[in-house]
Amino acid sequence: MLPSKKNPNNELKISRYLRLIGLAFLLILVVFGALSVPFVYESQTLWYKLGFDKTVLRAAKMAGLLASVLLLVQIRLAVRGRFLEDLFGVASLMRYHRINGIIVLFLATCHVVLVVVPEGLGNLPLGSKHLPEMVGAVLLFGLFFMVIPAYFRDRLRLKYTRWRNVHRFLGYFLLVLLSTHILYVSESFEQDVPRALFLTLVLGLMVRVLLIKKQ
Repeated sequence: MLPSKKNPNNELKISRYLRLIGLAFLLILVVFGALSVPFVYESQTLWYKLGFDKTVLRAAKMAGLLASVLLLVQIRLAVRGRFLEDLFGVASLMRYHRINGIIVLFLATCHVVLVVVPEGLGNLPLGSKHLPEMVGAVLLFGLFFMVIPAYFRDRLRLKYTRWRNVHRFLGYFLLVLLSTHILYVSESFEQDVPRALFLTLVLGLMVRVLLIKKQ
């Protein structure tokens, strides 16, 4: 009997499926780790909450952490690179980028609303001693300035090159704001494990971005 010939198309499909599974597993692992922080590493604000108030505050933290993870994903989608382009295609990556941006903005807004509303608008964290919270507010406004003009760029008659440069700068600037907000707003990230994992994600993203830019 003649040996059966391998089908290159099947091998490519299998390779693509394996990469998709690996990527999905990694994302699920990171999301699960982020969402577990308010349960495993409770902040002091959660210690003094009971019942519904504690549930709302924990949900707020989960929304914020999920938004943070997806913001890192957003930057990775924007940079693309050969690996993601081969896996999804440029058109799909651009579509995912737009959809993910809306999700990030929605989750970030939910985070702020769920934190502020139970405490009342009269207890807004303002002043120098609440600098991490104020950084978070700037981060939210920055997200609005990134996401909304991206959907109405044609109506606003923004030139693509100018908008792209501003959009790109804001993306990296928001990463700095995000890191400052997360690391200093809550006692959860004073713990070694959450702090180390977050810094690993951010530094890993930065290294990957630099490597792609050098290609």
